[in-house]
Amino acid sequence: GKLLTSLDPGFSQLLGEIEFAPVALVSLGYAREVVGHSLDGFGFLVPRTAGLRILGTVWNSSLFPARAPDGRVLLTSFVGGATDPGVAGLAPDAITKIVHDELSRVLRIGSPPCFSCVTLYPRALPQYNLGHAARLQSIETLRSAFPGLCLAGNYQRGPAIGACAELSLEIAAAISAAPARRVV
Repeated sequence: GKLLTSLDPGFSQLLGEIEFAPVALVSLGYAREVVGHSLDGFGFLVPRTAGLRILGTVWNSSLFPARAPDGRVLLTSFVGGATDPGVAGLAPDAITKIVHDELSRVLRIGSPPCFSCVTLYPRALPQYNLGHAARLQSIETLRSAFPGLCLAGNYQRGPAIGACAELSLEIAAAISAAPARRVV
């Protein structure tokens, strides 16, 4: 923010125009025996038509070894987004309750979580509203006035980790291929 603004205030204006939706990450831990689902897999995504507030859930302890103590499971759910921005105004306990209640129905969980952690990201998901492509072009035009400056973010190609990683790898390759610049 401040570095780009010091280069040109236009960066702050253009980037500030990008709308973002809030998302809360809710990590809940359970004793394995209280979860009726096998948890074989990565998790699930929820279509809006399902009527749940959860956007999706990752089964961390199924994907990564040692993410939960023996006999426990760790599940991380995402709530909020453009269709449910009000989640950002809820207390962590209220968000935990929403997620636990919905997970209990979907995964047949018979007890409250033994662990919970809620992290709110007020500006998590960029919204590709009308004019976003033109805004990106204006940002790129401004950026091109500063040779060697590269920008990467979820507002460019999408918020998915894969899209962000792909963009970052492309930028790293371009930097590696660029002729060395002499700094005076």
